[in-house]
Amino acid sequence: MKLLPLFALLLVLTACGGGTDETVTEAPVRAIRAAPVVFDDGSSSLVFSGVAEAAGRTPLSFRVGGTVRQLPVALGQRVSRGQLIATLDPADLVVQRSQATAQRQASQAQLESAETQLIAAQAAYERTAKLYESNSVSLSQFEQARSQYQTSRAQVEAARSQLEASGAQVNAASNQVAYTRLTAPFAGVITEKHVEANEFAPSGTAIVTLSTDHDPEVKVNVPEDVIGRLSAGQSVEVSFSSIPDRHFPGTVSEVAYAAAGSPSYPITITVADEDEAIRPGMAANVRFSFTTEGSAGDSLLLAPIASVAEGPDGKFVFRLEPTDSADQYIARRTPVTIGKYYARGFVVREGLDPDDLVATAGLKQLLDGMRVRLLPQ
Repeated sequence: MKLLPLFALLLVLTACGGGTDETVTEAPVRAIRAAPVVFDDGSSSLVFSGVAEAAGRTPLSFRVGGTVRQLPVALGQRVSRGQLIATLDPADLVVQRSQATAQRQASQAQLESAETQLIAAQAAYERTAKLYESNSVSLSQFEQARSQYQTSRAQVEAARSQLEASGAQVNAASNQVAYTRLTAPFAGVITEKHVEANEFAPSGTAIVTLSTDHDPEVKVNVPEDVIGRLSAGQSVEVSFSSIPDRHFPGTVSEVAYAAAGSPSYPITITVADEDEAIRPGMAANVRFSFTTEGSAGDSLLLAPIASVAEGPDGKFVFRLEPTDSADQYIARRTPVTIGKYYARGFVVREGLDPDDLVATAGLKQLLDGMRVRLLPQ
């Protein structure tokens, strides 16, 4: 019986304070990245990679085939216009020229003989014609003299044609001999050698490649959404990783009209290089500057590209509102009206103000009113 008061006391204590304590769990703070909405001055730039090339690059070849006898140039050697590059063995072609010359001489002799015969036939014809008029010779004698005169004239014409043909053969054979000497068509640098001395080179086979050493070019390819903003004469800035701390002014010289079967369009830039530091094959970066909208100097409010998302009710961003905590914000889902897309972002028409901070990563996991913190940049 003495245990009953103690048991009742335990029940009372359990009812008053023996229950489980309730723990309040705070929602986790999501870590995101963000960037501000800023004004832009109306200009933007894009950089494309390319390769330097010589403005003039010509493979030099012989117009005739033969064995290379001389090749007195070396890689990297500068040559002047008209300087000898290579020669072929001309022996066979010299023989052909000699044969053509002999044929021309024979044709000349035939013409002289035919002209002598024509003079005699003409004199006989004229004499017979006078005699025929006085009835001193018969008609058959007159016709025979006239026929011989006409035949002699035809022989002279044939001999002259033969002489012209043989003369053309001599010129052609002489040209063939001259073609065994290969000279530089312009001043430049030997950038490639394709054959060696004593090697047989068919006609049209490249012997060396001659490149100009001034006004180098850079070839780049740009996508279809950029090609319409480029035009010949546009100024650009060119830099090379192999030439650090230097920027070269350039000018767009050629803009392709068609893509030629690829998704990009080739562009040619002429680079001003006074000290010839740029060499063919160097990797280049070309910076194109554009006016994004209106004239240069217009102020455009731009939101980062990654901050804009689209939902059932249109485009929106998560604008970050500061809280009492210095490193935490409240993400507010904010509808926006945007304009054109540019390299630096979307033009904001409505919904944001300058310097608004907007989330740029993790938008799919954000909810309106969620507490967030910024990741270090």
